[in-house]
Amino acid sequence: MTKISILKVENPSCLWGRVVRNLGGNTESTEQYNNLLAQMNLFYHELTQDLCKLNPTSIEEGQVCVVYWSVMKWWCRAVVESIIVDSESSQAHCLLVDHGERLVVASDQIRVAVQTFFQLPFWVRRFHLAGIKPTTLRVSVYEEKAELTPSAQWDSSATLYLHNLLQASTWTEAVLLESESDSTSIELFLSIGNIKICVNDELVAKKFAYYIRESAESSELDEVDRLPIMLSSSILTQTVSITSNKLTAETPPSPGLVAGRAGDWLTAPSPPQSQQPDLSTSEGDCRPNVTDERLSPGSQSKRSSYSSAAESDSSDDTDSSLAAALTKNVNLFNFLKFLNPCSSYQQAARSVDEHEELNDCQPKETAAASSICTGQENEHVTLDEDVLPMSHEKSGAAGLDLTRVEYLADENTSSSIGSVESGPAEAEKTLSEVGWVCSRLLEWLNPEPLNPDPDAADDAVVPSDPSMSGILVHSVLPVQPCTSLDDAPITDGLRWVLRGKQYSTPSPADCYSWPAVSRGCNTVIVSHNADQPLSYLTPLLTHILLNSIFSSLTSSTGPIAVLLCPGWEKVQVVYDLLDDSKIAHVLHPVVALPGVEKDAAKTVRIPKNCRLLVTTPFSFVRLLSCHCFMFLRLYHLVLDEADQLFTLAPDQMAAILQHFQKVTSTEEKASCPQQLIAVAKRWTSHMESLLTNHMPYPCIVMTVPEEAALYGNVQQVILMTLETSKISELLGVLDFSPDVGQKTLIIANSTQEVEDVFKAVSNKSAFCLKTHEGLTHQFDFVIQQWRKIIGSGTHVILVTTHECLKCFGIRDATCIVHYGFPTSPKLFGSRLYCMSENFRNLSERDQAKSCPHVTRSVLLISERNARHIVGVLRYLGRTNAVLPPELLTFAQGLHVAREDLKTNRPLCSYLKSFGVCRDSSACPDRHRFISRLDHSELPASGIIEVVPLFIKTASVFYGRIVRKEDGGFDGLASEMASYYADKKPRGTELLEGGLYAVQEDNVFHRVKILSVPDRGDRLFFRVFVRFIDVGKEEQVKSHQILQLPEQFHSLPGQALEIVVCRVRPVDSEIDWHPKVPANLLPLLLDTTC
Repeated sequence: MTKISILKVENPSCLWGRVVRNLGGNTESTEQYNNLLAQMNLFYHELTQDLCKLNPTSIEEGQVCVVYWSVMKWWCRAVVESIIVDSESSQAHCLLVDHGERLVVASDQIRVAVQTFFQLPFWVRRFHLAGIKPTTLRVSVYEEKAELTPSAQWDSSATLYLHNLLQASTWTEAVLLESESDSTSIELFLSIGNIKICVNDELVAKKFAYYIRESAESSELDEVDRLPIMLSSSILTQTVSITSNKLTAETPPSPGLVAGRAGDWLTAPSPPQSQQPDLSTSEGDCRPNVTDERLSPGSQSKRSSYSSAAESDSSDDTDSSLAAALTKNVNLFNFLKFLNPCSSYQQAARSVDEHEELNDCQPKETAAASSICTGQENEHVTLDEDVLPMSHEKSGAAGLDLTRVEYLADENTSSSIGSVESGPAEAEKTLSEVGWVCSRLLEWLNPEPLNPDPDAADDAVVPSDPSMSGILVHSVLPVQPCTSLDDAPITDGLRWVLRGKQYSTPSPADCYSWPAVSRGCNTVIVSHNADQPLSYLTPLLTHILLNSIFSSLTSSTGPIAVLLCPGWEKVQVVYDLLDDSKIAHVLHPVVALPGVEKDAAKTVRIPKNCRLLVTTPFSFVRLLSCHCFMFLRLYHLVLDEADQLFTLAPDQMAAILQHFQKVTSTEEKASCPQQLIAVAKRWTSHMESLLTNHMPYPCIVMTVPEEAALYGNVQQVILMTLETSKISELLGVLDFSPDVGQKTLIIANSTQEVEDVFKAVSNKSAFCLKTHEGLTHQFDFVIQQWRKIIGSGTHVILVTTHECLKCFGIRDATCIVHYGFPTSPKLFGSRLYCMSENFRNLSERDQAKSCPHVTRSVLLISERNARHIVGVLRYLGRTNAVLPPELLTFAQGLHVAREDLKTNRPLCSYLKSFGVCRDSSACPDRHRFISRLDHSELPASGIIEVVPLFIKTASVFYGRIVRKEDGGFDGLASEMASYYADKKPRGTELLEGGLYAVQEDNVFHRVKILSVPDRGDRLFFRVFVRFIDVGKEEQVKSHQILQLPEQFHSLPGQALEIVVCRVRPVDSEIDWHPKVPANLLPLLLDTTC
């Protein structure tokens, strides 16, 4: 059995439903589809999308796409069934694969199907009841005889009976049988009360259908089956009283979906009559026909002029015939009128509206400002026109034929009516042929593709606004970004080098910074990939190689470019990249790292042909003190990881910048351009001085929104409040009568928060807008109101969620209120970037123009935001914001609690060696001394004799304590040598944490396996081990590992970690240079400490 949900009933051979739960357990949940619908509507309603990329180039039958369902205001997945083309426009007849609806949409309401939204299978499937066919009651007036006969169509009474059974049922299951091309045969089972019935058998028992027999001869009805039975009319009404009180069994819709959707009309409580969709059964064509009666007052008055006349002419005859056929059952008659109030109107007015039918299928939308503005509670969107039935539906399907009688005397009449109604169809076919001929004529006259918008081609060439993609670009000179390596402003040789290093696609920062750097402009780059030197080296080398200064000053000596790196490790990385760039024979790069010893800088010899020097700030200052005349033709200064340079060496950086400015400002070099490039991951206050004093006319590129907010000088306000008092605290912060115009964004985390805040702010008589996932169809109106020019004293407020905020592309806000707490600095920065147009612009020399408006960010912190405090607080600590003392105390308590969870981690190695961790926020090790874990067995004072065994760094090495009274290790070593002299058993089963032996030269060592890789089918592999008697850790080949007998396990490991205190590298280095322990190695191994 499979749990299913029936959405629509056209007839027993055409049921539209969804599989709710399958025995296989792989059925997607309702929540997944609701999330898909919400995400899809946010994507296609996003105002920053490029419609040229989303509009399909062509529309074909069977094409999967996304269309706009104007009735529900949704973008839905659909399949194109047919195309309607005329001389002016084209339309498509589509099936909504998640809702079971068919509608006609204009070509401009069709979008390309993004692969992300088609990972879930289509939600709605078509079913038909298996093994049965319909019957009908044939009455001969001449013979005065009535009998049941097979029929090609289902009577509407059978459909109504099935509909009532579904409404009365509390559980719906089915046995899925054969699947055909467009439908799946099922045996449908319903639970009504304590009774479980099979609908297939129930329809046969009530003589609505008969069983299909295997042989063709027995396909006709038997004599017994032909006899009609008298059924009480109550079978069509007995479920009404049940369904009126029955609670819905389906999951309620998500807040982002409109209540009363088509998927819930069978099981949800009946809405008011003005909103109740009509169920129209199509006997000949199994297609859904839902008429939405949600009319605006204007449209209702427009329709009343002709619908009332049609109803007045035919209601009397229709009502009397129905009452006679149903034995004057007044209750049933009223129920039928409720189910299909416009059946007579549809028949009478079909000839009037048939010409306008396709246009009526696309109701025009009128977004009223009162629906989302201040002081209005009405949130519905009115429709100017109603949705009419499709023109190809047969007239017999307009009403519910409840008498189940087919009069033989009316056959000729029916056929004549059918021939008359075929006239409009033929006319429509003729019109479509004329439209096809016209379109072919236009193609012949204009073989090139038509371009209805001549400006669109020009817009396609111009790159998109960088601010729309979260990239801040401030430059006095216009920047034309590159889009790929092919059009990047670099030499072909460097382009080949980048492709060889798998650097095939430039990052967003590269696209905007490379043109500026290669042109020789002063450039500041703040991006996540700032630690990759290739991001700035390639355009810099291009500029140096192609610049005329390089050729005109070759007679002079000394480098023309200096690259400053924060440490020796980065210096080596940069030099290796320069060596791989194949420019060594031209620029002759040199690394210079003189130490602090006396005359160390004097001994450095810089070749005369050196054009590029790579060093650190400390080393460069030493070189300037001894070789200042070697740097008189310095034109390019590059600051790699500039934020670290200014933090580690602020005095040295000031001296270097002073020298650079002095050299480049001489009169003889006034015509020679100077270039200063600063690359960093974070913005610091030192970089503001760098831009102001040393970088005229700079180009500033920032791809990290939270760092751009620091650069833009956004004022941060932090408010501590209780969750119950957030709205009152919010109202106290807002200025409803500002001196200058303000635009404020209030960002919430949920739809309910948006509604609550909007209601509270609206009561303050402020012009307030609101949007959330359930109001995506109002995005156009909201952004129109937001973009209007405001004057002094005007305050525009928009309350929205973060997901909806991304769809607007707002960049001109003056204040951001974080009603919903941002869960990460990245999310925090993306919100702040909505004020980017009001950020200060340090590329402008005029300070009045550099900061047009004061920008402010208000962060509301409540007790629910405890677990996200640390990350955001670390960011706020870099601003000038006043942090509440209780917030700092709380953050300190969180830090202590996190350290308490690290008791199983080793003590931080940097803390042991240097007394401080290089990055305690990211270090996973423990930073608190615990006596029971870190207690040493050595005496607290005295002299200890140690034999050095292995040097790890210049301040950490491993040794063995020499005890005169204990010769355990020497005895162990001799016994192991004797044991393995006779035999060397290989390790068969290698277990992590086990003790084994490894032979090095003529010495056998005990090792402990730290990790064993997944060997798979490999015969040979390596194992990571630790030599417990030496202290080193390395990988050894698996076949070198020997079994270690139990008698060699008793002696504990002899390697002891020894840390040399009060010693650390010079120049604020984090790690020791490899040359330092290499120089210490012969000294330690030849002595005993």
